[in-house]
Amino acid sequence: MVSLTPVNTSDVDVRGLERWLRETIAGTVGFDAGSRALYSMDASNYRRRPLGVVLPRDVDDVVATVAACREFGVPVVPRGGGTSIAGNATGEGVVIDTSRHLTRILQLDPDRRVARVQPGVVLDDLRAAAARYGLTFGP
Repeated sequence: MVSLTPVNTSDVDVRGLERWLRETIAGTVGFDAGSRALYSMDASNYRRRPLGVVLPRDVDDVVATVAACREFGVPVVPRGGGTSIAGNATGEGVVIDTSRHLTRILQLDPDRRVARVQPGVVLDDLRAAAARYGLTFGP
C-alpha cells in the first residue's frame, strides 16, 4: 500500500542531509529541482516529488544513505527500474536508485535454481543468464 502522507520538510534539515551525503558517499547525490522532478514518477499514476535522490555506487553507499536518512528523520524510497504500477518507486523521502551501478548477477546456481543479484539487476539480463541453463525467472 502506498502512503500519501507528505513528509513535513519544515522539520528536516534538508541542506544538512544533502551536505552529509555529498561528503560521505561515493555515488551521485541530487537534491536539485531537475533530479527531484525526474524521480517524482514511476510507471504508475502517482506523482510525488522526493527530497533528494541518491545513486549509490556500492552497498556501503546504500548503508550510509539509509543511516543518514534515519538520523535526519527522512523516509527511504528504494527504486530499481521505476516500473512499479503501484507507486512503490515514488515518495517524498530520499530515493535510492540502484539501477545505475548495482546491477550485477552475483551468483546463478542452476542445480539449486537460485540466483543472487544486486537490487538494480535488469530482469531481461537475469532471464538471459538463466536461459543458458534451460531456466527462466518469472513473471
